[in-house]
Amino acid sequence: MALISEEYQKKKLDSNKINIKTKYIVDREVLERNTDNSKNDDIKKGIRLEKKYYVNGQLKHEEKDFDTRIEYTFISKEEEQKENICPNCGAKAKIENFLDGCPYCGTYYNIDYTDKELGNKYHYDRVLRNTTYRIITAVVDIVISLIISFIFIKTTSRTFNSYDVSKVFIYGAILSLILYYLFYTIDAYIILGPIKRYKDNENEKQKIFWDTSQIDKKTFFNNLNYEIKKYYFTKENVIDFDILDYNSFNKYEKNDNIYVDTEIELRIISFESGKIKSKYIKDTFTMKKNIEGKLELKEGKNIIMCPNCGASIDATTGKCKFCGTKIKYLQDWILER
Repeated sequence: MALISEEYQKKKLDSNKINIKTKYIVDREVLERNTDNSKNDDIKKGIRLEKKYYVNGQLKHEEKDFDTRIEYTFISKEEEQKENICPNCGAKAKIENFLDGCPYCGTYYNIDYTDKELGNKYHYDRVLRNTTYRIITAVVDIVISLIISFIFIKTTSRTFNSYDVSKVFIYGAILSLILYYLFYTIDAYIILGPIKRYKDNENEKQKIFWDTSQIDKKTFFNNLNYEIKKYYFTKENVIDFDILDYNSFNKYEKNDNIYVDTEIELRIISFESGKIKSKYIKDTFTMKKNIEGKLELKEGKNIIMCPNCGASIDATTGKCKFCGTKIKYLQDWILER
């Protein structure tokens, strides 16, 4: 059962002997799925916990920062005989036919983005866990502790010499260890308060957007995620990516077409010169509503014929490889960047 349905990404991983082990939590149980198929647990509405990147069997990189509001579902064996509808393109088939990804559009999992009531807490916790924030808190803690120690020794000693200077640093170090958690908590209220209020406001805007946009959220996120995968996995050296947050959505009409601009925070994982590197970026994707009609797929296998020359068409390419005639798109939303 292949975890990654995109052949261009799979080839990158295989050629560089890279295996990605991803752990999910489902009802307090930790499950795992690997890109080399060594372990692929069935997952329903799982939240990602960590990813480990192995090259030639050796651990080279780890990532543990994920948006806990994004839930992933990998087709469960217990439902093999039930009819399934691909969340991305709408193809109908028995679930067993989707074990290697949808045969038509390549989607291999169902992604759902839960309501954002917990969004403010997520961002609040994310900043608190950030190494930079901890370093800044430690610096502030040490500086203030040294100042307090200096004032205390200066006012209680009859003289102030080199011995007293050393006491300032000793007392300051001890005091900083005692007060670190206090400073950590105080900074959380003082520094993170404005961040929390800002995210509360942004989250409220997104809730209003989904309440008023008349867009099916689940379909949109699956279509968007599928298009993002195609966009990044065709880039040289990119072997993986993670969506860390959807910052904003903006719906508008232009030339009788409906568009949605989505600003996203991503982590891009690349493999260069034998090393795995990660970088954090913000990117904006414009999705266009498919008003020309979707290619309707029936239950079971579908043979898609080119309307121009009659040749069989690979639905994932979107056009006939012989005469170049385009076919109807499989999705409700199309990337227009």
